[in-house]
This record gives sequence, C-alpha cells and structure tokens, in this order.
Amino acid sequence: MRFLETVFRHRFVAILPVLIGLVVAVGYQLVQPRSFTSTASLWIDATVPGNSTQNEANQYVDPSTLQESVVQELLSTQSFAIAVGNKGPLAAYLASHPHAEATGLAAVPGLSALFSSSKGSIDDQVAADLPNMVTLVTAGPQVLNITVTAPAPQVAAGTAQAVVDEYSAQAVAAQTASDQVAVKYYQQQVAQSQVTLQNDQTALSNYLKAHPDVPSTGVGDATATELVQAVALDGTTYQNLLSQYQQAQLSLANVASQTGFYELDAPTASGSPVSISKHLLETGLAGLVVGLLVSVLILSFLTATDRSARRAEDIRRSLGLDVVATIGRFTSPTTAVRGGDA
Repeated sequence: MRFLETVFRHRFVAILPVLIGLVVAVGYQLVQPRSFTSTASLWIDATVPGNSTQNEANQYVDPSTLQESVVQELLSTQSFAIAVGNKGPLAAYLASHPHAEATGLAAVPGLSALFSSSKGSIDDQVAADLPNMVTLVTAGPQVLNITVTAPAPQVAAGTAQAVVDEYSAQAVAAQTASDQVAVKYYQQQVAQSQVTLQNDQTALSNYLKAHPDVPSTGVGDATATELVQAVALDGTTYQNLLSQYQQAQLSLANVASQTGFYELDAPTASGSPVSISKHLLETGLAGLVVGLLVSVLILSFLTATDRSARRAEDIRRSLGLDVVATIGRFTSPTTAVRGGDA
C-alpha cells in the first residue's frame, strides 16, 4: 500500500527511468551501422572430393551437411580467411574504412575511442571478422546457401563469391594432391608388375626352349603349366594396374571439374540493408525492462526511507502512541459546509 502511495506521489520519478531506458535503447540501436547480405547457393554432389572416408562413415548424412561442416572448419582457419579477404573486397574495404566493423558502444558517437579495441593488422581483422560474417544454411540434401553480412552491398557480394572461389580452389588443391599420390602409387605398381610379368615370360620362354617337346600351353608338364598360369596372372594384374593408373591420370587431368559442387546462384549486391525492426523491438523491450527495474528500485528506496505518518497505524508504529480520533479529508470547503449543515 505504501509503495503504491509512493508511486502516485512521485509519478515523474516512476516514469522517467522507463522513458530514459527506452530512448537510450532505441538510440543505441539506431546508431549501429547498417548491414547488407548476399547469398550464394551451391549444388553439392553426392561425394565429397578428397573426403571419401568421411563420406563412407556418414553415408546417411546429407551431402550438403557434410560440405557445410567442411566449409565451417575452413572459415575458422586464418589462412583460408586471409585468402578470402584478399581474393574479395573485404581486406581492401577494411583498410580504407578503419571503423567499418565498429559495433556496440564503439559505434556510438563520442564513445568509439573508449570502447574500440586494438585492431592489429588487416589480416588479423579479416581472420577475426570473416567467421562472424558468414552464415551457412542447408536448404536441402544437396543445396548449401552461403550468406555473407557486410557493411556494404558490394563487400557482401564480393566476399560471398570469394568464399565460393577459395573453397573451390581448396577442393581442387585437395583433390590434386590426392590424385598425384594415386598417380605416383599406380605408376610404381605398374612398373613392378611389368617387371614381374617380363621375368615370368622370360622364365617360360627359357623353359620351353629347353623342353621343345612341351607345348606352349604347358599341357602335360607341371612346371610349364605353373609358368603359364603365372604369366596369365601377371598379365591380368598388369592390365588392372595399368587401367587404374590411366584412370588416376585422367582424374588428375580433369581435377578442376571435380570440386564436388557447382554454383547454382551467384551472389548479387543488393542495395537494401537488413531490416532493423526486429532488433529495434528487442532492444526497446530490453530498455523498458531495465528502466522499469530502475524505477522499482528508486521507488522502493523512497518507500523505505519515507517516515511521514498518514494513518493511525503509522503513528503507532513510529511513536508507540494510540490515536484517539482522526479527521477525515475533505475535498473542498463547499463539501465541508454542506456536511456541517447536514
């Protein structure tokens, strides 16, 4: 009851913190830099280049989900982020706009010097900012959307394309390294198989020359039959290895077209910034809540420190005296006179 009386007695004190909280919250949100988004859509093949082991172990996971995890891991590496920043417009934009990434209290005029942290080199800024700028969303089993949020539309579109291009380059590099290892391995295997085949052919030829009565098929002679079978087995092995070697060479020659994905929709530079309506609503509600809490605290303090007596129980509590009688409060002299006449 006393708290409500304090509220009515100090209406301005009750309302002012709420209004200040709302104004500060909305103003804080309005001074934040506007942002723009651009999205690139990729169609993911059923296999992930250079990642067959993971694909086999996760055969029930969508290809787009596997590709999303790979891109997310690359975004966390400094080398990939720096390559994207230099390949796209991000690094140049940060160099020409030193306060472009200022957010929060650092974006408030007059407070940037107090709340802005040391930036470091442009590469460090790119490595720190890029993971927060990129959002990966799987739009289906084989569709991956890469969305970049940036302070300028051209930066958003160029960075999104740079992410796609750099990931393509990384996929080609990984597949090239894998194919080069395969080519080298099968080349050695083919050479060894060819030597084995030639040795067994020489052994068979020498045996047949030493035993002219034995037919070339080796029928009727156990040693000749064994040599003929060895030559046949060596020939089959050699042909299989040669086929695998040629397939590895073909894969290496066409590695640029085996990235595991292709671009469905290229990112475009949209001139419309991201709507801040949701952020304004959220920030405004937060300001109202904070202002209301401050108002309650102030009013509670005023209530606790109020020693004025407005009722008989207040006299008893403060002075320990009993109240003999009370005089009612009249709203106007006219009312008092009429009451006396009655």
